[in-house]
Order: sequence, then C-alpha cells, then structure tokens
Amino acid sequence: MYTEYSEEDFIADEYFQSWILNSNSSINEFWENWLTNNPEKREVITNAANFVRSMELDEGLSEVELDDMWNNILEQTQDSGGMSKQSRTHFLRGKYFQFGIAALIIGVLVAVFGKNFIGDSSKSILPELPNDAVVLKLQDGSRKVLDEKGSEIITGPKGNVVRQNQNLLIYNETKQNASAIQYNELVVPYGKKFEIELSDGSHVFLNSGTKLKYPVAFIRGRERKVFLDGEAYFSVEKDVKSPFIVVTEDLNTKVYGTKFNVSSYRNEGNTSTVLVEGSVGVYRSDRGDNEAPQTLVPGERAVVKLDKISVDKVNVQKHMAWTEGKLFFVDDEFELILKELERHFNVVINNQIMEMKHKKFTGTFTEESIHDILRIFQQHTSFKYSFNNNEITIYMDDQV
Repeated sequence: MYTEYSEEDFIADEYFQSWILNSNSSINEFWENWLTNNPEKREVITNAANFVRSMELDEGLSEVELDDMWNNILEQTQDSGGMSKQSRTHFLRGKYFQFGIAALIIGVLVAVFGKNFIGDSSKSILPELPNDAVVLKLQDGSRKVLDEKGSEIITGPKGNVVRQNQNLLIYNETKQNASAIQYNELVVPYGKKFEIELSDGSHVFLNSGTKLKYPVAFIRGRERKVFLDGEAYFSVEKDVKSPFIVVTEDLNTKVYGTKFNVSSYRNEGNTSTVLVEGSVGVYRSDRGDNEAPQTLVPGERAVVKLDKISVDKVNVQKHMAWTEGKLFFVDDEFELILKELERHFNVVINNQIMEMKHKKFTGTFTEESIHDILRIFQQHTSFKYSFNNNEITIYMDDQV
C-alpha cells in the first residue's frame, strides 16, 4: 500500500514513525527492503523522515498552540489564494495523533508553497551506497560494502561470525534458536558475481543483478528456506530431515541434496529451474502445500508459463556457462541476449529496432568486450550503435 503514499501519508503513518524515531531490527529490515524495491520513493521518504524528526516533542501541543498554528497557516494560504478560512474544529476534534496533524499541515504547505519549506532533501535516511557495490545486509538492518579483493572477519549483532575470503562469504555452523531465526541478505550488482557458503555447508554462486536472503544459521529438523531474486547456482548439502527450498516470485524448488540452477529476475518474468544432478521438486509459489511438487531429472528444466509449469530437456552447459564467466547463447532472442549483456557488463542497452527483438542468435563468448560482441552481431544483422555514459543505443541508419 505504501507505493501510493505521499509525504504527508508517511508522516501520519505510525509504522513509518516507529522506523524513524524508535526502530528495531524487524522494522528496519522492512523499510530497507521496501526502499530497495521502490527507489523512486527515496526523496519522498527522506523528506517525510526529516519532517518527523523535526516534529519530535516531549509533550503534545496544547489546544491554544494548535489553534494558533492552524490560524497562521490559514492566513498564509488565504494570502496565496489557497484554502478559504474555516474552523480547525472540523479537522482536529478527537484523539488525533500529533503527526497526523503535522501531515495535514504539511499537505497544506506543499499545496500552497511547494516542497521548498521541507528543507534539504539531499540528506538521506540511509547512507547512499555505490551502485556497483556488493552489499551485505545484516540481521539488525545495517549494511556493509564488501570488497571482492579483500578478506576479513565480519561480526554480526548477535555475535555470529562471517568470514569473507575475497568474493566468498563463509558462515560457520551454529545452533540457532528456533524462535529467533535471523536473516542476512546479499545484494550483487550488475557486472559482478559472488559466492556464499551457508551454515549447513551448501554452496551458492550468485550471478550479476541478484539478491539472496538466507538464515544466518539453519534450524535442525526444519526446512532450509532461502529467497532469491535473480539467478544462482546451488550445490546443496544432503539432509533428508531438512529439505532445502529456494523461494522465488513464481516458482519454488524443493531439494534434499543436489546441484541445480535457478533463474528468476523479478523484472523479466522469466523463471526457471535447471537440474544438473540429483532430484528436485518444483511447484508454484502461490500454491504452497496445496500442490504436489513436480519432479525433475538431470538435464530437465522447469519453466513457469501462463500460470503452469512446463518441463523440457535442455543443454545444461548453456545454463551453467555463467558460473565460468561465459556467455552462452543457443537460438536466444535478441531481447533476452541484451538483458544478459546488461547484467554481465553493467551497462544499459536501449534497442530502438523493434523487429530485432525476437531475432535469434547463437554464440559463445568468454573474454570478448561488449563492443566485440556487438560487432559480431552486426556481421549477421546490419545495425548501428552508440555508447555514451555507460548507455548503449542500438539503431538503424535511418533512425539517426
């Protein structure tokens, strides 16, 4: 519901107020995740947060103070051609929370004077992190930028220890309190890859543009559940009593010990599981226990299409190539190839040739640059491209 909120809506929201004035790890985690998924709202959130902080008082305003404040606002709005003067009684009778009144005030001021009265919105609630940074979100909501070439010991808020060895995070096996399971989240940007060894010994290799949320430690005898947005290759330690479940927006994959690849980029609507070895069961995320998992055998791929799961045989090497730094295309549509190139090279590609979207190409690339790859495509289909500030535009001569 927060996606439609204005600044005054956030100011009046008690859960938002709790985050700004009296936060805890769960509230902090919710709002950080929400901001990550709704970056266009950062300025609105920052303005609302600054106003909430400025309104923090030990005691509420008296009736006289509220009357004076309201009358002053009405006088200014009248002078500016705004609201007509009316009694504050209609708005403020009853047990209004003080920030609810502030929200009403800010709404009037925004309508009449614009946003300049709020103050400097450049002051962020959360420190701005580089777009190309690998970020580890700890269970208390704090964030740490990881240097892929460095090694260090990271101590979590509960005393748990995470070892970083360059582009690998290693979690020690610990006993987890069943009533207080804690999660970390690793965010890997475009152009980079990272690996995690989970507390049960399972290994996860994360592709570019991927987020993985996972327990700091698994609970013995319980499901080992992780949450994926992006693409990752899993090598799962066998534990019959504790099945391993990868949760994505459309498709869940349930295993006991095996190797498989899951691709589920939220903004691409293309979710699949490819089994390399062992056995897995897949089922729709919105069906839960109401749907029996569909079993895959090695070399098969499960894909969600039109609310149904379809299974086909695939070239496993194609779906594993990215773990070796390769780009492997087999009759892939140009539109899909461009998305993979964006992630691999951390660029933005704007294709202005609509008839090329569904044209298919085959090729394998290892150390070639983005320019080398586009020139090879040009040999098969004539087009031009420009490169400016990390953005590539593909066009025909007559579109210039």
